[in-house]
Amino acid sequence: MSRKIKYFTFLFILLLWSWKSLAQTGKTPYSSQGLGYLSSPSFIHNLGMGGIGIAAGNGLHINNINPALLYRNNLSAFDIGISGEYKDLTKGDETGSAFSGGLLYGAFAFPAITNRWTFSLGLMPYSTVGYTIEESRTVTGNGGRAQLSLEGEGGISQVYFSNGIRVYDNLALGLKVSYLFGSIDRSLSLLPLTTDNFSYITSSRQTLFYSGLLPEAGLSYSLKVGDNAYLSVGGIFQPQTSIKANRSVRFESRDLQNSIISQDTITNEPGSVIIPQKYGVGIAMEKYPKYVVGVDITLQDWENFGAYRPDSINAPRSNEALRNSFQLAAGGEFIPDASSVNSYLKRVSYRAGFNYRNTPFYVNNEQIREISVTLGFSLPLSSLSSLNLALEGGQRGSTTNELIRENYFKVSLGTTFNDRWFIRRKYD
Repeated sequence: MSRKIKYFTFLFILLLWSWKSLAQTGKTPYSSQGLGYLSSPSFIHNLGMGGIGIAAGNGLHINNINPALLYRNNLSAFDIGISGEYKDLTKGDETGSAFSGGLLYGAFAFPAITNRWTFSLGLMPYSTVGYTIEESRTVTGNGGRAQLSLEGEGGISQVYFSNGIRVYDNLALGLKVSYLFGSIDRSLSLLPLTTDNFSYITSSRQTLFYSGLLPEAGLSYSLKVGDNAYLSVGGIFQPQTSIKANRSVRFESRDLQNSIISQDTITNEPGSVIIPQKYGVGIAMEKYPKYVVGVDITLQDWENFGAYRPDSINAPRSNEALRNSFQLAAGGEFIPDASSVNSYLKRVSYRAGFNYRNTPFYVNNEQIREISVTLGFSLPLSSLSSLNLALEGGQRGSTTNELIRENYFKVSLGTTFNDRWFIRRKYD
C-alpha cells in the first residue's frame, strides 16, 4: 500500500472516530419536528452554486447529489469539508444569536474502470436536532403559572456507498445506499413559577435510536450541442423506506425541594419510522473546463412521513404535521482559463447560486420557508487538487404568526485531493 493510501485511510478512520463530537451544524428551533433539520447532500463545490448537482458534475470533484455522475471521476479522490454558521434570531421584540460549526463530510472516490465505472464511500450527517424552547403559560385546572421547557439534541448520521456506471455513450446510471444511524433526545419539563398552585415538578425525556438502510437511484444523460459543450439532464429517486427506531423514555416527578418522588423508565422499546420518497430533476449546460450553469428541482413527500410507532402497537402513524418539501436550486461556475500558466486567478473556479426551499416544518399554520444566495471558489493546488470555499447568506422563517426568523451566514471550507492511487507497474 502506497504512502498516500495509508495517509488517507488514517485520515478517514480519524474522521469516523471524531464524527459524533464534530457534527454540530444545522441547529435550528424548527428541528423540533420530524427527524430534525435535513442536511444538504451537497459538497462544498456544489454549495457555491446554490446546491445544484443533479445534472452537473466534473471529474475533479466528487458528486454526492446524483450517483450516476460519479463515472466522470477518473482519478482517485478524497474530499473533506468543515463549516461554521452564525445566525441572528428574532421573535417579536426578542432577539438572540447563535454560532455552530463542525465537520460537514468526508468522502473517497475510486475509478474501477476509467470513464466507465466509479464508486464512492463517505460519511456525513443526514439530519441535525438542536433547540431549546421556553415559554410561560397558565396551567389549566389550577390557574397557576409554569415554565414549559422543550429541549432537543442529537441527529442522524449516514455512511454511504455509491456507484456510477456509464452504460452507453453518455447515458449513466447510479445507485447509492446509505446506512443511517444515530440518536435524538427530546425532553419536556414543567417548572412551577407560582408555588401555591403546585406540589411537584414533572419532566420526561425520550431518546430514539435510529438505524437502517436508505437507497437512492440516479440517472444522467448528456447530449453534445457544440465544441466540447453538452446539454445534460439528470434525475434522482429515493423510495419510501422504513428504518428501525428503538425508544427509551424516562418520566420523573420531584417535589419543590427537588427531591425525587417517583421515576418510571421504559428502555429498548423497538419500533420504526417511515422516511417518505424523494425525487428530483435537473438540467445543465456544460462546457468543461470553461463553465456550467444549471437548475435543480427536488421534492419530498413529508406528508407521508411515519413518526415513531412501537412494533407492539398496531395503530395509525402520525406525520407530526409535516408538509411536503420543495427545493429550487440554480447556479453556475466559470473558469477564465484552466490552462493558464501566467495567471493563477484565471485558473480559479468562480461560482454563484441561489436556493429556495419550502421546508417540511409547519408551525402556527405556516410552512417554514428558506431562501439563500451563495458564492464559491476553488483554488487550484498541485496534482489537480483544490482548496474549496463556499459562502452562504440566507433567511429561514419569519416573524409573522409568532414565528422565529433566522438570518444566517455560513462559511464552508474544504479540500479535494485528486491522484492516481492504483497503477499497475510494468517493470519491477
